[in-house]
Amino acid sequence: MIFLKTTAAILIVLCAATAGSSVSARLKMREKELNIFLEALFALKNAAAYTAGDLYALLSLCRENAFLRRVWVLSENMDCTAAFKAAAHAFFTYRGDEALCAAFIDGFGKTDLDGQMAYFALHEGRVRSALLAAEQSLAQKGRLCVALGLFVGVSAALILL
Repeated sequence: MIFLKTTAAILIVLCAATAGSSVSARLKMREKELNIFLEALFALKNAAAYTAGDLYALLSLCRENAFLRRVWVLSENMDCTAAFKAAAHAFFTYRGDEALCAAFIDGFGKTDLDGQMAYFALHEGRVRSALLAAEQSLAQKGRLCVALGLFVGVSAALILL
């Protein structure tokens, strides 16, 4: 009987610690996704500055970026705007970041080249702000979630024993 209780207590501690680590990993993933999207914006901005092409042409030049590669693959079966939104839905784990990406593509291509460069700068700032928030959230909540998971697991194990 004691062996079963001890085993159950150990499993509870491990599960709670894993849950805390999972939350921390999700915060790290959000930071990584935003960095990739920021790199995608830089790549699109540079390609637009040199070629002044449409979105399909820009995607063909920038498809080595992980996010833009998804958009490129999807753009073979649908228009680029819909492909961009579908890729954002599949790529981002945080829906606010998906909305940020959708807001970018909704206004893309509506102005001349100078307006587009300003538009890129505006969205780079928005993504940087989201990235800063994600980094702060990771710094504040990352270790806390793991520690809280361990605390809850140990507490539950002590109650069980």
